[in-house]
Amino acid sequence: MSVFVTVGSTSFDDLIQTVSSPEVLQLLASEGFKKVFLQIGKGNIIPEKNDVIEVEWFRYKDSISQDIRDSSFVIGHAGAGTILESLIEHKPLVAVLNEKLMDNHQTELAEQMAEEGYLAYCSCSNLLDTLKECLHSKSFTQFISEPNKFPAFLEDFMGFRR
Repeated sequence: MSVFVTVGSTSFDDLIQTVSSPEVLQLLASEGFKKVFLQIGKGNIIPEKNDVIEVEWFRYKDSISQDIRDSSFVIGHAGAGTILESLIEHKPLVAVLNEKLMDNHQTELAEQMAEEGYLAYCSCSNLLDTLKECLHSKSFTQFISEPNKFPAFLEDFMGFRR
């Protein structure tokens, strides 16, 4: 079992630092995960090796689709692409809000998708508690991938279509 963590195309050092913390790594190991694989983008935080769980990282790839497919669980920034790919692959997802972004549209999307039961969302400050809840008792609504369903939902949600 493995966890894939992605920050997207920018940097999100707070997420990498939080996921790499001894508390989060210990929780993941205690839940049976053997590996945490992190996409760190342009960030300055480089995850360190530890004795609890295998940790690997990379900056960028042309596509992270296979990494999502190969994982058992996804922790990612709350970008639409990460959310959509994780849901299409039926991977449990915790979307983490980057509170340092101004006018963060990701919050609205994550809130709506969580309200509909597709994912959980949080900030870095409560990631540990959110993971405990998700790994122990949370079940997610399975996303049914229909052509254009998610793009149409997103357009309606953002007010681009009426």
